[in-house]
Amino acid sequence: MFYISRITPPLFAVAVFNLFFSLFLKQIPEEQVLFYVTLVFGFVGLVLLGAMYQIIPNSQNRKLSNPQISYWVLGGTVASLILFYFHRFELGSLLLFVSVAAFYLHGLRNISNWTPVTVKFIGSSATYLTLSTFFLFLSFNFDLVPFQLAIHTLTVGAMLNAVYGVELAWIPMLLMETLNVRKAQRLFWIKQATTPVFLASFLFMNYTAIAVSSLLEFGVSLFFLYLIYGVIANRRMPAPLPPVVRIFLVAMVFLPFGLAVGTLTAAKPAALPFTVDLHLNLLVYGFTAFTIFGGIFHLLPRIVWNWKFAGRTGGRVPAVSELVDEAFAPKFLEYAVPAFLIFLVLDNLNPPLRAFSSLAYAAVVILFVKVAFVPLIKKLKEVEDGGGENPRG
Repeated sequence: MFYISRITPPLFAVAVFNLFFSLFLKQIPEEQVLFYVTLVFGFVGLVLLGAMYQIIPNSQNRKLSNPQISYWVLGGTVASLILFYFHRFELGSLLLFVSVAAFYLHGLRNISNWTPVTVKFIGSSATYLTLSTFFLFLSFNFDLVPFQLAIHTLTVGAMLNAVYGVELAWIPMLLMETLNVRKAQRLFWIKQATTPVFLASFLFMNYTAIAVSSLLEFGVSLFFLYLIYGVIANRRMPAPLPPVVRIFLVAMVFLPFGLAVGTLTAAKPAALPFTVDLHLNLLVYGFTAFTIFGGIFHLLPRIVWNWKFAGRTGGRVPAVSELVDEAFAPKFLEYAVPAFLIFLVLDNLNPPLRAFSSLAYAAVVILFVKVAFVPLIKKLKEVEDGGGENPRG
């Protein structure tokens, strides 16, 4: 890694906290607005910010210019979430928009090579992330746009663009295989054509238009899955799949089902709220969260290694592989997937049984922290206790 973003680990940590906190809010009907803000902007949005601050400079093979701006972005986003927790939605949404807009302008200044398809996807994701916070500001302060528009601008606009772009780069790299770049470029342009149509349908809250445009997004997701399938099916070396790829593939199972349920929700509004909850659970707690689990597992040890050890000239310097628990995927998926399925079932029951759904998913989050963060912290402490010079830079 050429550049290390020091705000990425704290952003990831706050994001995981928000995922956990959302499970508590999920059970309180009076806190539904805070629930959506915490889950979508506090979890997904913060992960996107942290990942892009790490990915953008490295995609350009350069250091981030004016890195001090990133610390202001970190402070602003965390402060906005604290305001949200205390129901200061108007001020919180303003501060969040200003912070993300600063990130957007800062990030664009650091992109000079737009040729790789992953960079195009990341640029589009950053655009939609900024738009989502602007729509949230307009919704809370002036009631000019629907709250649902802000939510879906982040999920379908920012999140899906980021996932498509990053996984089209990471999965071939981790498998040491080639990607059909021409088809990947085609996927990018199709996605840029369908998403504005989808978001326009939410601007006017036209359920027929939402259903039709959701079908288009469903088709785009199938094209993405087809490209990933092509990479895996054509492997020249039939070695076991890397842990990160296994988690990504499990997450992908939930994507088409979540989009299909969203289409059904728009086509049959009478099915609400059952289908809305299932749509949210499959796409955010399922596809998005499991993808993020894999992404954090891939990025975090490498960020920490470069941060703590890349400049060390003495003492014990571990290899990056020592900071990675290679048994992560089997251990995590063995228990996390059944717990998630239990969560899906329990969340469709009536109170008070429904409250146990949050306990089931809390087990997923705790397991992730245990197998992804705890071994990393223990290894760092073990190395530091071994003596040697302090890390530089």
